[in-house]
Amino acid sequence: MPKVLKSILKFIWLLGFSALSISCSHQFQLRENEFLLADIDFKGNTDVYSEELSDLIPLSQKANSKPLNLPFVQFTPRVWFYNFGLNNFKPYAQEQKLQAYQNELELLPKEFSGDNKLERKKQKLNRKILRVKDNLALQNSWFWRNIGEKQTIASAEGISQTEAIFERYLKDIGYREAQVSHRVDTLLTSEKFKLVYLIKEGPGYVIDTVNYAISDPALDSLIEAHDEDKFIKAGDLFDFRKVRMEKARLAQLAKENGYYNFLEQYIKAEAYNADYDFAEFERKKRGNLQFTIQNPPSREKHQKYTLNEVIFKAYDAFNDANTPIDTTNVNGVKYITLNKKLNERLLDKKVISRPGSLYNINDITDTQQQISLLNQFSFASSQITPISDKQANLEYYAPQLPKYSFSTGPGLNHVYNSGSSFLGFGIPVTLTARNWFKRLELFEASGRIFREGQPSPLNTNTVRGSWEIGTNFSVTYPNISFFGHDIEKLKFKNPRTQFSAGFNYSEPYWGNRLDFKISNNYRWQPKPFTTIFFSLIDVNLVNTNYNTNEAGQQFYNSLVEQQARGNNIKTTFDPQFVSSFNATYLYNDQDLQDPYGSSRFLRVYVESGGTLLNLAKNKEQIGFIEKLFPLRTDFNSPDTVRKYFRYVKANVDYRQYINLSPSSSLAYRVNVGVANPYGNKSLPYVKNFFVGGSNSVRAWSPRSLGVGSAQPDTAQNNIIPQTGDILIEGSVEVRKKVARFFGDIQLALFLDFGNIWKYYPIYTEEKQNKANFDFSRFYKEFAVGTGAGLRYDLTYFQFRFDWGIKVVDPSRSAGDRFVLDEFKLKRNYKYGLNFNLGIGYPF
Repeated sequence: MPKVLKSILKFIWLLGFSALSISCSHQFQLRENEFLLADIDFKGNTDVYSEELSDLIPLSQKANSKPLNLPFVQFTPRVWFYNFGLNNFKPYAQEQKLQAYQNELELLPKEFSGDNKLERKKQKLNRKILRVKDNLALQNSWFWRNIGEKQTIASAEGISQTEAIFERYLKDIGYREAQVSHRVDTLLTSEKFKLVYLIKEGPGYVIDTVNYAISDPALDSLIEAHDEDKFIKAGDLFDFRKVRMEKARLAQLAKENGYYNFLEQYIKAEAYNADYDFAEFERKKRGNLQFTIQNPPSREKHQKYTLNEVIFKAYDAFNDANTPIDTTNVNGVKYITLNKKLNERLLDKKVISRPGSLYNINDITDTQQQISLLNQFSFASSQITPISDKQANLEYYAPQLPKYSFSTGPGLNHVYNSGSSFLGFGIPVTLTARNWFKRLELFEASGRIFREGQPSPLNTNTVRGSWEIGTNFSVTYPNISFFGHDIEKLKFKNPRTQFSAGFNYSEPYWGNRLDFKISNNYRWQPKPFTTIFFSLIDVNLVNTNYNTNEAGQQFYNSLVEQQARGNNIKTTFDPQFVSSFNATYLYNDQDLQDPYGSSRFLRVYVESGGTLLNLAKNKEQIGFIEKLFPLRTDFNSPDTVRKYFRYVKANVDYRQYINLSPSSSLAYRVNVGVANPYGNKSLPYVKNFFVGGSNSVRAWSPRSLGVGSAQPDTAQNNIIPQTGDILIEGSVEVRKKVARFFGDIQLALFLDFGNIWKYYPIYTEEKQNKANFDFSRFYKEFAVGTGAGLRYDLTYFQFRFDWGIKVVDPSRSAGDRFVLDEFKLKRNYKYGLNFNLGIGYPF
């Protein structure tokens, strides 16, 4: 681009930016003791997080949102939008619009007409009139008010109110002598000011003992039996948050043991000492905490309730009154349904509450959860109706979902490659049937037909069209059965049994591929944060035919070449039969609503593949499989023998998240896996371990790291996926929320390490004593990467951008593996930035 043109464009950009800045500024008439607030900070607090205090500031006194939360950078686009609306507001045009709406409304009848269309028009006009009146009152349009925000003006009165809020909060959490003041700092680049709250926490008041005064003997015994569960204990501060949690625990404990009418209002908490001397309490800064549980007015004790009647209504209240209603009694519970033939015996296994049992709020909540998880009902609610001082009726209400539902989502697919493009289309359909076999099962059948763009043969840049056709069937039961008998102990552990089967046919340029899959899966939750998966059958059969034309032969030869070098990527495409059984233990106590909270994650996976082949004489194939699904030889395919695999595999993935503050956390991960392909010394491709990419060692591109200290395999100068039998990798990451703009903006710093190795030695010259795992050298072959990330968290969806930098490259000679000093901001440079785009956290 000529220099003159660059100068002109630069001048135009500067002129436009200046015009925008001028149009988005606004002059404010400030009163005495008022100033434009640019930022808020806290000084002096050591035990209380600044984020805690910031959340207490009234909205009108908060600093304006800044997407770039950098010192001295007052980039506040929402204020600009609001001011733009102020500067361009035309009162006369709004008054004309208001008059037009009012005139139109006056022509309509004021009384109710009975005409739905006319009444909706009147409601719409009234909403428009109210909106225009708001515009005139605020001298700004609805649109600019909603995408923008007012410039915050701080006042002495507002600051004083906020200081009082801070002091009240600090005293409530145990710092009874806390003091809060402020100072105002001038920013260097603006006429706006920074408000600094000066926090003096003072000493914390400590609890010596926690006592309970309960006049009801039965309730006293109950609470004493659960003393170890209390949230506040000796040595803690007098923290109202923990007091509130303890009150909630006591109320919940009572409701779990029959006390239906128990309320938190019966619980009083107070600080005291032996002499009830408040002056001594303040002098010593310590004392006792007592919870007093009062009896209901005019009663000597709290009353327990038993359930007289339990009713389950499984129909919609708006059904035709002429539809017959069936009532069935199972184990004392009345099931009232329409003529949809629900299996009440199976449904009864999900209902915990029974007539004659004590009222228990947990039983009711758990029952509603179990019913909701069946995916047979629109929702599940409950209602308690006391019928005396000691008894109550319990009614569950769960309208059934439609027996059948159908969904589809036709879509387009566009593939572009170096001037060649292809516009594809697809039609996926899904049919869902509920309770088809009267077993509360969920049956799903899905099919898809796609005409997609796919790459053409190697060494070409064209895109070709290819058909892909597939279908899948699955049925899920809400129990776990063996030989027709349910495991009763698991009935309230959210059990699931699923059977599925499907096939997929595709036509890549190198041939055609037909994939059959059959599997079953058992799943249950023995504890709230624990899930166990177990699969007895997981079978995948692939029939592949390589074309004998030039493109197919060239592709096949490239796979053979990689196989000779020790890379088993050929198994991805070869005809094969993979069977296994596997199990997974999963523990996860993460709270998705608290992304910076402390939690743990553990996943243990074990798998045995081709195990039954060990019992057969011929360990290379299964006769009836070859007869049922013979390979086609009329194509004269180079491979006419199906591969069978025998292997064992284990993988342990542990993650821990440590809260650092309300807006920051430290996360680390260790992921270790090992597989022994004892059959043909090769794993099915999808069973391999891989390293590199947005959820692994982020300084390397996906699946490009490894194997060991050997050079990665390449094809046409491009690194192809590297496969391994042994995996060790880990990550450490610090996450920090820095701003909010329609969602949380987070920064992250990370350090990743890891590699993969082969279980058995490879005897090719270039990989010998490099690719296999060896205890004497594996720790010297870890790849190390570091970098930074930017995340945009919209609560329900998170975009993640990570930039990784190589620190240690194990593929280089020993003594020359530190490569951080070779880093350059150069495009496509081996030791430059590696960009990763991801959805959600990396781990």
